This record gives sequence, C-alpha cells and structure tokens, in this order.
Amino acid sequence: MKAKVKAKKKTALPIKTRKGRTTTTRLSAKNQITLPVEIIRKAGFKVGDTINCRVNEDGKIELYRPQSRILSLIGAGNGIYDNYDFAAERADAWDE
Repeated sequence: MKAKVKAKKKTALPIKTRKGRTTTTRLSAKNQITLPVEIIRKAGFKVGDTINCRVNEDGKIELYRPQSRILSLIGAGNGIYDNYDFAAERADAWDE
C-alpha cells in the first residue's frame, strides 16, 4: 500500500488589496450588479447575510443590514411620562 500524503495546513494571510481593482461596477441586462470585494469587506458583509436596499433623497442607493423588529421598538415610548407626576400617583395609591 502507498503511504497517504498529508495535506499542508493553510495559514491565514492578511487581506491585501490588489492593484488594478476598482470600486466601480456595471449594471447587467438582468438589472444585476456585482459589488467589489473591497466594498463588501469594508461594510462587513458576510456570505449569507440579508441586505436591505433603499434610495435616499439624493438618489443614492444605501445597503444596510435589517434591524430586528424587537430592537426597533427600543425608545418607542420615549417622552410618554415627561409631564406625569409619579410622586402624586404613588401617594394616591398608598393612601387608599
């Protein structure tokens, strides 16, 4: 029997930007674009991420991660009790 050859371990190399790469892309006939690798890396997107898109007032396209519905409720009730007197309410509740 032949001896099996062990595969060499791959070491993680630092990410380098190669010369000649641009940050421009083209719209295909199917209305698709491919984002440049440097842009994806800087934005922190990973394979399988859900990415939302919107057009802002200036006509620029924004790509962003969707927020959790629960996290979007944080601060929704801010300012409800600004003019509410908690001390008077507590005093009324304890006097009864």
